[in-house]
Amino acid sequence: MNRFEYLAATLFLRILRFAFSRLPIRGDRVVLASARHAKLEGNLRHVHAAMRQRHPELRYVLLLEPYSYRFGMKLIYLLRMGRAMYYLCTSRLFVVDNAFLPIHVAPHRAETTVVQTWHAAGSLKRFGLDAPSPLRPIERTFLHRHYDYVIVAGESGRLAYSSALRTPTRRVLPLGSPRTDFFFDRDAMAAARARLLSIHPILNGKRVVLYAPTFRGRGARRRAAPGFDAARLRRLLPDDHALVLKTHPNLDPHATPTDGYDVVIDHWAEVNEALALADVLVTDYSSSIFEWALLRRPLILLVPDLERYESDPGLYLDYRTEMIGTQVTDTDGVAAALADGAFDGSGHAEFIERHLGACDGMASVRFVERFLESDTLPAHDSHE
Repeated sequence: MNRFEYLAATLFLRILRFAFSRLPIRGDRVVLASARHAKLEGNLRHVHAAMRQRHPELRYVLLLEPYSYRFGMKLIYLLRMGRAMYYLCTSRLFVVDNAFLPIHVAPHRAETTVVQTWHAAGSLKRFGLDAPSPLRPIERTFLHRHYDYVIVAGESGRLAYSSALRTPTRRVLPLGSPRTDFFFDRDAMAAARARLLSIHPILNGKRVVLYAPTFRGRGARRRAAPGFDAARLRRLLPDDHALVLKTHPNLDPHATPTDGYDVVIDHWAEVNEALALADVLVTDYSSSIFEWALLRRPLILLVPDLERYESDPGLYLDYRTEMIGTQVTDTDGVAAALADGAFDGSGHAEFIERHLGACDGMASVRFVERFLESDTLPAHDSHE
């Protein structure tokens, strides 16, 4: 968003805020909003399910408005953000999983609580205001303002999320990452695995090696991860192995070559379902490492660009001393690690306790108890 777009959008939304703030707040309305996907997923999906189960009497509104970098689509997006501003001004609880423009352009009403769940389970790569990749000055000015609370997976994530999301540490709550509840639900795990096997029967009876990296770059310049030759690895793997690709949902699926894979999982499928199916995860700096740790299965970290990545976007962890898994720098290293099979799981318990200390299968319930059932929420600070 350039300066002109920001000023125009801000003026439009502030005018709407002024008008909508004259309307009464609906105490029975809860809004879940995302600019990431056109369907409910991750933390929002789990929170939504828990709220509906415990409080079916409330009215739930879903605002799923993926952002586009094309000019014409930006205009449509802005109109949809006008609708979102109405709900922000007139609802009891507003829950998001990423930046969401109406929240940031101006303070919201004191009677409304805005909660940021974020979309990752832990703090691995630097994000938000902590990312050294140069944000435009105008973006750094307005992004990630006016959250009342931020939810994190454990105590150790509070400082990072406070800094990255411009929220006082006392309002960063270690309630657990709702999306990790999935890994404590055996029936849900089994159902996800069965569903994927029914779609991809070739995987039945195979040792599934899942490649699920994050992307490089930001915004419209996102690109695929380097250093992985799927066709070569497929030739090096025995026949009882299956090589599966799950691309990042924020990356154009056509940006990643698919030659060599036995299966390419739907781009929009939740990565946690793919993790339920996998026997080995090959990734790099993806936050899925945190969820995968809960399964205590073999992990291979393909990090040929580690030194560069430590500088941009940067990491909250020292990959050389604080990470679980086996680190390699090329495809042959991945093959060797798979052939060796000597995966060291001794550090998993400490890693889980440090980064996922509040993730026990009850994070979604704690969210509901805190924001729909608690009478002891502190008064909001000034949002100015």
